[in-house]
Amino acid sequence: MKNKRKKWSITLVIVMVCAMVLSACSNSEKDSSPGSENNSMDQVTLKMILLGDKPADADLVYQELSKMAQKDINAKIEVTNFTWGEWAQKYSLLFSAGEDFDLIYASNWTDYQGFASKNGFLELTEDLLSKNASISWEKTPEDAWEQAKVNGKVYAVPQAVQENGAIGFLLRGDLREKYNVPQIKDMAGLDAYLTAIAKNDQGITPFAYHHSTEGFIQTLFDPNLGQPDNLGVSSNKALTWNVYSKGGMQAKMGFENEAYKNFASTMFRWQKAGILSKNALLQNEKSPELFEAGKSAVQVSSLDQISNTAVAIGKVHPEWKAEIFIPKMKTVPSGYMQNGVAINARSKHPERALELLDLLKWNKAYSDLTWYGIKGKHWEPVGDDRFKELADSSKYPPGANDPWGWRGPNERWSIESPDEIVKELRDYRKIEHEYPYGFNFIYSDANVKNENAAIQNLAEQYMNPASVGLIDYDTAYAKFESAAKKAGLDTTLKDLQAQIDAYKIEKP
Repeated sequence: MKNKRKKWSITLVIVMVCAMVLSACSNSEKDSSPGSENNSMDQVTLKMILLGDKPADADLVYQELSKMAQKDINAKIEVTNFTWGEWAQKYSLLFSAGEDFDLIYASNWTDYQGFASKNGFLELTEDLLSKNASISWEKTPEDAWEQAKVNGKVYAVPQAVQENGAIGFLLRGDLREKYNVPQIKDMAGLDAYLTAIAKNDQGITPFAYHHSTEGFIQTLFDPNLGQPDNLGVSSNKALTWNVYSKGGMQAKMGFENEAYKNFASTMFRWQKAGILSKNALLQNEKSPELFEAGKSAVQVSSLDQISNTAVAIGKVHPEWKAEIFIPKMKTVPSGYMQNGVAINARSKHPERALELLDLLKWNKAYSDLTWYGIKGKHWEPVGDDRFKELADSSKYPPGANDPWGWRGPNERWSIESPDEIVKELRDYRKIEHEYPYGFNFIYSDANVKNENAAIQNLAEQYMNPASVGLIDYDTAYAKFESAAKKAGLDTTLKDLQAQIDAYKIEKP
C-alpha cells in the first residue's frame, strides 16, 4: 500500500510539472508576441474619478494609459475630473446618487473615514488585495494599512511612501527687495513681508489663502510648535486632540485652543490690513495657482509642490526671484492616507480596478505616464529619478492631474528643482520615520452623525468667517459655542473621549 501511494505521488508530481511547463511555454509565447493583448479576461471599462482642474492634454495621456491597460489587463480607462471649485459637492453626490464608477481618489482631507463608515467604499480584504494588488499588499508598510483602517477594516490602498510633512511658503524675492523687507526667517518676517505689500502694492493680493484646503497653517500659530494640536476631523472641525503623547491625548474643543485663537486673531488683523481677500470664503483657486498667475505674493504648500512651482516660475518669471521659507517646527511624516485610492462599493470590476492600481503605483511606465505625461512630448527622463520638461509640458504639468493617490517609489524630480530640496525629499523617503503615539487613532462619528452634522454647519456659519478674518474671534466663538452646545457639542466630546480611551487600552 505504501509503495502504491509513493508511485501515485511521483506520477502526480510529474503530471503537475509537465502541466506547469506547458502552461509557462504557452504564456511565454503569448506575452512575447508583438501587439498581443491579455485575452484571458473579458474586456471591461474602468471609470476613475480624479480631483482638480483638467490639464489640456489629459485626454491624450489617458488614451495612452487605456492602450497600455487594454494590453496588460484588458481594461479600457475612462477618467472624470472634478474641478477644485466643484469637487466637494460632486464627491458627496456620487454616493447618494449611486453613480457608476470604479476608482476614486480618497484621503483624510476628502473625508475618507466618513465615506468608508457609510459604506461608500468597498472593503478591501486580505484575500482581495493579495490576489489582485499583490505588489501593494506585499510592499505597502504596515503603518500605512493601519492608517487606512476604519472600524478595523481597510477601504483604500494608501500611498506607499512617507512624505516630508514640512510646510513651506514660496515668496516673491523681487517684491521683498522692492519694499525693503529683510530675508524671511520666521513668521514675524512673513508678516512684515505681507504687510509691506498690502501697504504699497494695490495690484496684488498679498496672501490668497484658500480656506478649505490650506487650514493646516493653523499649526504654525500654536505656542507649542514641538507638539502642536491636531486640526480635527472633517465631519466636525470643532473636535481636536493631541497625538504626541498618551497623557496629552484628550478630547478637546478645537476652536478654543491657543493655536486657533492666535490664528484667527492674526487672520482678522490681516484682513483689516488688506493682506487677505474680502472674497476669501468664495475663492475657488488655491494659493499656488494664484501665486503662479501673479495674483498673490505667497503660496503655502508641501515642499514637493513648492519645488514644482519654483521650477515653473523660474522659467516664466525669473525676475520674480522666487524664495522659499520653511517655518521651524516639529514635523512628522505626512500620513499614508494623505493620498490613496478607494474602490466604489458598487463597482462591477473591483478585482480589475485593483490590478490597475498596482500597475499605476509600481510599474514605472504607468507611473511616468500619469505623473509626467507622454515621453518625448511632455517630458524626457534624466537618470532614474529626474526629468526634463519639454515644450508641451504646460499642457500636462508634472503631477497636475491627481496621480497622488498612487504615489509610490517611482516618483521623479525636475532637473531644475534645487538639488538641496531634491536631496532632502529623496533622503527623507529612504527611512521609515516613526509616527507619534496617537497618529494611527481613527475617529468614527457612527454614534454622533446627527450632532456632528449640526455642529459642522454651525462651524461653517460662525467660524469659517473667523478663519479668514471677516469677523473677530471673540464674537464668532461666543455665537458658535452657544449654538453648538444646544446641538450636542458635549455629547460629541464624550464620544470622542470614549474612543480615545479605547485606543489607549489597545495601545498602552
